[in-house]
Amino acid sequence: MQPQDQKEMFDVLAQQRQHQLLVDRALKVVLPIMAFLLSVICANLNWQSTLGTFVVLTIAFYAVGIQRFTLWHWLLVIVLYVFADNYFSFNGIDPSRLRFQLSTMLVFVGIVGIGRPYIDRWLMKSNHK
Repeated sequence: MQPQDQKEMFDVLAQQRQHQLLVDRALKVVLPIMAFLLSVICANLNWQSTLGTFVVLTIAFYAVGIQRFTLWHWLLVIVLYVFADNYFSFNGIDPSRLRFQLSTMLVFVGIVGIGRPYIDRWLMKSNHK
């Protein structure tokens, strides 16, 4: 590689990193708000479930959306949490509430985890023009 090509490559990488930091800052505000709204909607009918769902969703969103940890590990954490929450909320398993909470949490954590690279690309393209 020519020194000029290397300089251009490093400039593009630096610009990409700046865009990723911008997206990180925005997501640090948006994701906890989204976690709160989802926890109010899909948690079981007690305050412990609402608080636990908020904490788990916030951590999962941060892990897959900002830190970019492995999505499948966090989906497994969500499944384990939902089963435990459902069991302790209803002294057993309530299949309809379990399905609702599990599907909602899995879908939104999946959207954040899968959508993050697309958000980065979209921002790079929109600022590149």
